[in-house]
Amino acid sequence: MQKCDNPRCPVCYPNWKEEEAEEAKRAEDNKHDCIDCWRFYQKQAEAIVAVDDPIARNRRINAAYAQLWLDDHRFQWAGLAAFASKQVGCGLLNAADMIVKSASDSAANLRKVTSVGPAAWMMGYGAQSAAGAATAEGAGKAYQMLAKGNTSLFLDVWPLHMFYRKFGLQRFKRCLQERQALRGAVVWPIADRVLFAETKPEVLRAFSAIDSGDISTGVEQLAQHEQLNILQPAMYNDPAFALLMRANQFAWALHIPTGSAREIQLAFANECTVTGANARNERFSKEPLANLADGAQRMAFVLRAAERFDQLLRDPLQKYDVESSLFLIAHPR
Repeated sequence: MQKCDNPRCPVCYPNWKEEEAEEAKRAEDNKHDCIDCWRFYQKQAEAIVAVDDPIARNRRINAAYAQLWLDDHRFQWAGLAAFASKQVGCGLLNAADMIVKSASDSAANLRKVTSVGPAAWMMGYGAQSAAGAATAEGAGKAYQMLAKGNTSLFLDVWPLHMFYRKFGLQRFKRCLQERQALRGAVVWPIADRVLFAETKPEVLRAFSAIDSGDISTGVEQLAQHEQLNILQPAMYNDPAFALLMRANQFAWALHIPTGSAREIQLAFANECTVTGANARNERFSKEPLANLADGAQRMAFVLRAAERFDQLLRDPLQKYDVESSLFLIAHPR
């Protein structure tokens, strides 16, 4: 007998209630399984960043990104992220040096007050002291924001790679939205600015491209996600941090001797900077008014860096230097 179109017909489908109940249970079990798997990788990521010192934490993040690429060369974004995160670590070191220097200057100012008296000190050293205090405040802000952005991005993107590598694209697609169930139960330093695990189209497009072998699109989509969905609201929309980045660019481009300004670049090496005519690096801009906080300008820089990284990996000689640098980043001393 041909069955009717009504799936709940008691004649054609006498066991429809039991079958519906079983299907509902399977769906619920699958949902809980997705959440448990996300929780597993999220807790692994939290263990990696569970270091109080932001500089030591940054080295662990760099190593985890580099290891992702060393284990699976399809994860080219992770290799690029290892170098970019290493560059963030260089910024942390520079900011920390400025904080220490400012503290030393403050101690020196106190000695000057004692030796010459408050009135003479105000006449001769007050402006210098105020400038030093401003430098310390700016360095402290940069240190805080760089550390927070570095940690948050890792907590977002590293588990995505690990889940995809373990379970493949189909389960990744099926489970992606269930990651939101972890909100409020995981470490997420930017909860006041960015929702944890908010479903963004760039994420699915990125891993679909990786799965099909289109590595460059995967890198581009993940770059869009990290820069515009995570870092833009978490860091660059902060007016004080954006102003600091503009001041740094202005001072560096015009060679203003601040003692703290640094060129914004990405060096494809385990060192902070590289020099020479054939240096493996990508510069942000030489223009004094270039604005790193502007998403379009920053994305142009990131995509140039991504293209340069891809070229280096295809070069018959330089690819070994890049891989050696990533190995050193993955295994810090």
